Amino acid sequence: MLDNMRAVIITIGTELTEGRIIDTNTRYLAHEIERHGMRVALTLSVPDIPDEIVKALEFALGYEPGLILVSGGLGPTHDDLTATAIAAALGLECKLDPLAEAMVSDATGSTSLAPNQIKQATIPVGSIPVSPAGTAPGFILSVGEALIIVLPGVPSEMKSMWQNVSGFDPVKSMLESAAVSVHETLCLYGVGEPRVSDAVESVLGESQSGLQVSICARYGEVILDISGKEGDRDQINDSMKKFGDIFAEYVYSHGESIEEIVSNKLTHRGETLAVAESCTGGMLSETITGLSGASRFFLGGVIAYDNSVKTAVLKVEQEALDEKGAVSETVARQMAEGVRAALGSGYG
Repeated sequence: MLDNMRAVIITIGTELTEGRIIDTNTRYLAHEIERHGMRVALTLSVPDIPDEIVKALEFALGYEPGLILVSGGLGPTHDDLTATAIAAALGLECKLDPLAEAMVSDATGSTSLAPNQIKQATIPVGSIPVSPAGTAPGFILSVGEALIIVLPGVPSEMKSMWQNVSGFDPVKSMLESAAVSVHETLCLYGVGEPRVSDAVESVLGESQSGLQVSICARYGEVILDISGKEGDRDQINDSMKKFGDIFAEYVYSHGESIEEIVSNKLTHRGETLAVAESCTGGMLSETITGLSGASRFFLGGVIAYDNSVKTAVLKVEQEALDEKGAVSETVARQMAEGVRAALGSGYG
């Protein structure tokens, strides 16, 4: 039986299934869906192969979700095959849509579309075109009571178009009809996943009282998520207070990432930061500059991969490298002090 509370996300692209790029679209769309009170029942990634796209959509429909979100394969190139594959899966024709054609014309500034541009305006019959953020329109299809929303794979375009399409009827109606959900997060550092799991069983019992509980361990952190319906709010709040008391010395936030906390504190204080990296090769700087407003506090960094750069630029003592090794607290401290001095930042 169709379940309006359930959603499926399908991302399309050979670059995803071959591991050449990271699928950030699923993460974004899943967060948006959960935020509206729906539950993501399944996520799939498939290559730019029509048969695989057809199979993925048929498999997704077998879950009988209320909403299927598809991202990718709407561009002008030969391997952008999503529209025709979805039409084939649903037994529909693909035709040039006048409204989609006008959208592509407006986006490209061309009154006479080239064949590859006409391809972008050719969508399954019965679809509602979605105005593009780039040059490729998306589209919405109704399959019985279920909705299929198809958006481009370029993350910036997908995000912009999702914000628009989520206000369309019947998409808006479906999202508004979803039950309000309660979601709370506890971020811990320095405690192991088994201990958190034991605490969950102790507080909630093995059945977990019908709540959805997720424990995710990563990079020394443990993220505990609890969600449920509006009627579960008091129980979730009470449980989170108990977990906060149990792990008081390990809690660093209720959902904010470490980089967000650092950003907010430095910005509030008017302080600045510079970083020195070795093995991470710029990953720390990338994490920081990925935050909105990072320019307010982040000055820059030094990637001192070779020891000669550590000594020449960051003034790390050769004796510390010889005796403690490049991967040591002593050298890390000297690198931090060195980059603070070199770039004139408040923190290193």
